[in-house]
Amino acid sequence: MKKAKLIGKAAGCILCAAGCVWFLLPVLRGGFQLGAAFGLGVCAFGLALLLCYRRLAEAGGWKKICVRIFSVLYALGIGWATALTVLMFSVQFRTPPPGTDIIVLGARIYSAERMGVSLQNRVDAAAAYLLEYPEARCIVTGGQGGDEPCPEALTQKNGLMRRGVEAERIYMEDKSHNTRENMVYAMEVAEKEGISTEVAVVTQSFHMFRALQLAESAGFTAYSLVAETDPILFPEYYGRELLSLTKWTVQHAILD
Repeated sequence: MKKAKLIGKAAGCILCAAGCVWFLLPVLRGGFQLGAAFGLGVCAFGLALLLCYRRLAEAGGWKKICVRIFSVLYALGIGWATALTVLMFSVQFRTPPPGTDIIVLGARIYSAERMGVSLQNRVDAAAAYLLEYPEARCIVTGGQGGDEPCPEALTQKNGLMRRGVEAERIYMEDKSHNTRENMVYAMEVAEKEGISTEVAVVTQSFHMFRALQLAESAGFTAYSLVAETDPILFPEYYGRELLSLTKWTVQHAILD
């Protein structure tokens, strides 16, 4: 039993240390923000808990009580994160029927012609699909952020046209500032322009579950069209999406 505990502790320490390194990867792209900081903090706390548990438990008194409470809470948190991760990637293979119209979700832009990596990958995936299925139409979404020079939808439209997609197949939703608004305002565009409410949503894998849920709450029948994710930046996006999904779940539970 003692040997098994030592092996378990060593394995836990290795996993937590590996997690710390993984969540530091976005530093290589200058993308260390809330998501990566959150993940790094969780892994570092887990490592500290494993290394200090025995000493604090043997000290007795309030230290023993606190370390056990924190251990239980940490285990519950890891269980919650695991459940969210399963949900996050459970919709990746919800493949759309050929020729389904698509919605491209907005992300960071720098000009009417230049976009961030995430949005570029979404536009690339959308362009490849639209060129393969010339009957499909597209709604590009995203308003103008406070530090953005133009609506995200305009930059997406320009990017698709550079790839050879005809302008008349692209419809802009340029008022939204978050994923929920993307879907609500995209539904207004779909109803106005006679676009099908059966759509494929173009976004990254980590974002797809929440995006599809919000699309369906707006009235769409939604499928997945997964865009690539930069593996170096993935830890940042993953950590941020865990927080966003938690917030979304709490809000959903309260409002419903």
